[in-house]
Amino acid sequence: MTMTEKELDIIIKEHEMQTLELKESFGVECIETACAFANAHGGYIIIGVDNTGNPTKTQLRTEALRDYENRIATATEPSVAVDSEKTVFCNTQVIVLKVLENPLKPVAYKGRSFIRKGSVNHQMTPSEIAECHLKSTGASMDAVIMPGVTRDDLDMDAVRRYMKKAVKEKRRNFSNDDDPWDILKKLEWVKSETEITRAAYLLFAKEPQIKFPQAIIHAGAFKDDGCYILDSRDIDGNIQDQVDETLVFIKRNIRQSIVVSAKAEHDRFWEYPIEALRETITNAICHRDYGSPHDIQIKILADRLIVYSPGQLPFDMSMEMLMTENHPSRPRNKLIAQAFYDIHLIEHYGSGMKRIKQECDQNGNDYPIMQNEMGTFSTTYLPRKADDTINAINDTTKHDVDTTKHDSDPIKQGGEPINEHVNSADDPIKAENDPIKAENDPIKAENDPKKAENDPIKAENDPIKAENDPIKAENDPIKAENDPIKAENDSVKTDLKERIYSIIESFPGINRTKIAQEVGKSVETVKRNLAKLKSPISRIEYRGSKKTGGYYAIQPQDKP
Repeated sequence: MTMTEKELDIIIKEHEMQTLELKESFGVECIETACAFANAHGGYIIIGVDNTGNPTKTQLRTEALRDYENRIATATEPSVAVDSEKTVFCNTQVIVLKVLENPLKPVAYKGRSFIRKGSVNHQMTPSEIAECHLKSTGASMDAVIMPGVTRDDLDMDAVRRYMKKAVKEKRRNFSNDDDPWDILKKLEWVKSETEITRAAYLLFAKEPQIKFPQAIIHAGAFKDDGCYILDSRDIDGNIQDQVDETLVFIKRNIRQSIVVSAKAEHDRFWEYPIEALRETITNAICHRDYGSPHDIQIKILADRLIVYSPGQLPFDMSMEMLMTENHPSRPRNKLIAQAFYDIHLIEHYGSGMKRIKQECDQNGNDYPIMQNEMGTFSTTYLPRKADDTINAINDTTKHDVDTTKHDSDPIKQGGEPINEHVNSADDPIKAENDPIKAENDPIKAENDPKKAENDPIKAENDPIKAENDPIKAENDPIKAENDPIKAENDSVKTDLKERIYSIIESFPGINRTKIAQEVGKSVETVKRNLAKLKSPISRIEYRGSKKTGGYYAIQPQDKP
């Protein structure tokens, strides 16, 4: 190594503390810094310069070069190679120690390993040590073989869903004849029937929370200061399905704005940028530390939305690097990242921050606040900036109100929000079928079974009155269910089945109990209709665990 004074001057003036250490004299801290540089991407230690970049005119012995090299090499394990030389800086002799990245990591000094964070050396945690070692061998945290897991623990239907999505996104060339198990082996996500990687287990296991109870997303919506819970849900199941289920929860608990414009249709904006949230949640699932016992948490508060992901940035990634538009990609879980790329949950590696900023700009939000501390990476979004909003609605209703005919016109109401953060009890869809809430609704009152009592025309079709009418009972969807002759031609029953399908389409992940509440039928009645939606051609499927899973609508042609 031969460094000119000009080159040294540039290095010192750039003051890149991630890869530069200025020391007045050699000591223990220099060895710790050499250890930290070797565990990352190398760096320079300059002896004879103070923290401000000025030479100290310290007397340097001729044999100092060899002495410093030997002290670093003998004190570190594995041994760190240092290239040293004397050079002149501002008419003063200084010593430059160039530390190279060590091929075998982590490097330790007196049994402790260090990593550089900004201008400070930090002792590495056990998780960082494991990650550092795997990375030095070309592996990643999710390539570890899961003990006690076999082929029987994996759901081949989940693998088929991944294959179909990857083909649809044109990122894989799987054929319909490909065997899911052979694909897993080809991608090296499994080694044998008893050697299953952590990535394959998290992506495709029937019950991944058996081995990874922390692999869930704990989401909650809170009132005001966060003391009162409005809505909450634990989102489990395999991680490839968790992103969409989490967004369903978020949309249920945030508002959407209608903004006045000269266009034929007013613009609508979510309170928070949905696609930016999708990117943040995907990153939290993909890049989190699955060795941590903590789960991902999402808090929807009155004035902000926060996503907490266990595990800080990878040990060799700083916040400064992350904030650059084209930062290098260093996924903690390489296999999971590849699977998420295949099904278009993530784009090109390292482009996430750029997309988040673009989505915030388009939606009118400030850029999120990101923090990397206390073993957690958090992202905080603030609500959309105020504008000419005339109404706030919750888009999960999936119903358009004719504002020209009814007093519920949001413009006539002066732009007051229809709904704030809501829990399942205040869900506007449930209110549509609630005979009590419908009483005061000029739109829904028309179908209110209570109001229909005094209407001889409407009462004729009232399923409550018909129940006690021996003639009308013939068409009662509840009684007709048990009649094999009438059931075949019962149009009411068919309508119920289609209504259930429509609800599942609108609310992916909804469970049987909530469907029963929506349609006003018993759970057993819903169960029978769900079975019919699976035969002869399956139009729905169940995903997730028995406790927290739910139903999803699928297109028959997309079924593997």
